[in-house]
Amino acid sequence: MNPVCQCHPSDHDLMPAPYSILAIEKHTAQEWTFRIKTDLPAKLGQFVEVSLPLVGEAPISVSDYGDGWMDLLIRHVGKVTSALFEKQVGEHVWLRGSYGNGYPIDTFRHQKLLIVAGGTGVAPIKGLLRYFSEHPEEIEQLDIILGYKNFESVLYKQDMQLWDYVHHLIVTLDEGQADEHYRIGRVTEHLQHLNISDMDATKVIVVGPPVMIKFVVQMLQDKGVKAEQIWVDYERRMACSTGKCGHCRMGNVYVCVDGPVFNYAQAQCFID
Repeated sequence: MNPVCQCHPSDHDLMPAPYSILAIEKHTAQEWTFRIKTDLPAKLGQFVEVSLPLVGEAPISVSDYGDGWMDLLIRHVGKVTSALFEKQVGEHVWLRGSYGNGYPIDTFRHQKLLIVAGGTGVAPIKGLLRYFSEHPEEIEQLDIILGYKNFESVLYKQDMQLWDYVHHLIVTLDEGQADEHYRIGRVTEHLQHLNISDMDATKVIVVGPPVMIKFVVQMLQDKGVKAEQIWVDYERRMACSTGKCGHCRMGNVYVCVDGPVFNYAQAQCFID
């Protein structure tokens, strides 16, 4: 007898249901992508709650999805994620969601778009990069700056070949040696010298550590980019998905409910 609960995910949007693992891709020692067999509705930029019975629950950004599957980048950092790293293909994890808002893709279509992401902050925009790389006719221009600590921490190495072929990609390392694929320095150093024509008509997405978001947005505004042209992703603030625990609160805003993606015209008023 199969001991896995067969409750249907639509029975209640806060009720987790079991889904099987289709594949596991090991990017680094600490970051793996789990492809889950699921029909949960999702938008790029949203998140799901991943749980294991008797272990706990953790909010994870949807890094990509398609017909019958969803990709989740899991970082080995705590009790739940440690237990997930012991799972094998074919075994089950429990999901509920998807929650929050997503990236306004229709706003970016046929526009100039700049994406700046750091570390595991690349995960929430991975699906967006895939989409515009497979449909380049839907974006006027796409510039991408991705920042990592070192070569060992780089995510999506295979995917970046397509992103770089179709669009303009810069990958930076905080430490190491530069070569034909990687540059050395913080993302802000390369943003400073990025030559983008018509910056006042360029849309921007920034996602990563809070300190990175702060300085990237400041530099963009120094370049004349208006707050309403910028979207920030506070996916690191996600918690219970309902706003009840209060861990995601920023002033009067609850990231789990109102975010995690915000236009900076609104986000610049948040009290953290």
